[in-house]
Amino acid sequence: MVDMAEGAAGDSGASGPDFLWGIEGGCWLITTEDSTYRIDLDAMTIDRFRFPDPSSAPTDNGPTRPLREIVECRVGKLGYWLLNPEGPDIETVEYYWQRSSTVVRIEPVPAQPADRPE
Repeated sequence: MVDMAEGAAGDSGASGPDFLWGIEGGCWLITTEDSTYRIDLDAMTIDRFRFPDPSSAPTDNGPTRPLREIVECRVGKLGYWLLNPEGPDIETVEYYWQRSSTVVRIEPVPAQPADRPE
């Protein structure tokens, strides 16, 4: 049973929800202490963007990845999600896991067809 208590996505709080379950749908920008993630729950994909070092060019940490499940995505806690394998890994890997630094903010964003967050 999913507890959609106060602070859950879909709540109309001005600062955004405190957590995501992964069942909300739509696109979300997850800001952590050192990265930004764009999670599209309709397409079940995730993009990661590291904050650049002030002395270097912005970096993009790879392509859009297929999202399998959000395990933990709550403000004040480490993010944790599972990613589906791609290409030849499909035959030998069940899933990959990814942890983020502490989640600072969760906010809804419009769907962007392969664009990067602004």
